Amino acid sequence: MIPYALAAIAVTAITFATAWFWNGVNAADPTWPRGIGYWAMTLPYAPMLLWGPLLAVLTGAYWRRRRVHG
Repeated sequence: MIPYALAAIAVTAITFATAWFWNGVNAADPTWPRGIGYWAMTLPYAPMLLWGPLLAVLTGAYWRRRRVHG
């Protein structure tokens, strides 16, 4: 269970850090899309932000289902 919880934390941290710095890293590139092109390229990646939190929810549900009832 611990590896899954750590993976959920790591995936959440990585995806949110990537999303946070997405604009800053690419802002200096003159070929980086602007306006509608930027949004057309960025919005498909938005669901990626749910991957870590959903993994944490599923890990918790799995732990609750598999724990031994005393």
